[in-house]
Amino acid sequence: MFIKTVKIKSFWAAVTVLSVVGVAVAAILFASQGARERAAMYRMTSEHQRQEFISELGWETDEEYDTCRIVIIPQEFDEVYTSYNDLQKQQGFDLEEYKGKTVEIYSYPVHNYPGESDVMLSLMVYNGQLIGGDVCSTAIDGFMQGLRRIEEKESADDSSATDDSSSAADDSSEADDSSKTDSVADTSEETA
Repeated sequence: MFIKTVKIKSFWAAVTVLSVVGVAVAAILFASQGARERAAMYRMTSEHQRQEFISELGWETDEEYDTCRIVIIPQEFDEVYTSYNDLQKQQGFDLEEYKGKTVEIYSYPVHNYPGESDVMLSLMVYNGQLIGGDVCSTAIDGFMQGLRRIEEKESADDSSATDDSSSAADDSSEADDSSKTDSVADTSEETA
């Protein structure tokens, strides 16, 4: 049996340790940026790009948006905006970065929401980039969810879980709609 001992000088040991630490830090930063990068990859500079995105999600809508509102994201989030931003964070978005910014909200009627009518899909766009959105019922006792389509089978199997989460969304969706309208009433414009 042959054994060879190698003595590493302190300089090379320090270089090795710093390299390992550097790789670990880079991995952590890369992982934390993952959600932001996934959200940033959706460019929304044209109706065609918005329609492609909506189609990828599995929604059927009109070929053109119903309304486009110009909205200023408030500098300070109240309880409603904080709750709405929590929904956005679950999708990989974060409206915190856009406080005080003017954004466009494109709204589309959804024609294939299972068992519901009067459902709208909204896309929030800042400088041609998707920064958030939701699917919600416009009914008084409506709901709000993220942009991803929930399959009919999943919603039937998980009806109790969906009902619990949608009832929380029900409580906040009315407040979301009225808060958005109230907080941006002075800055909203209809564009065609």
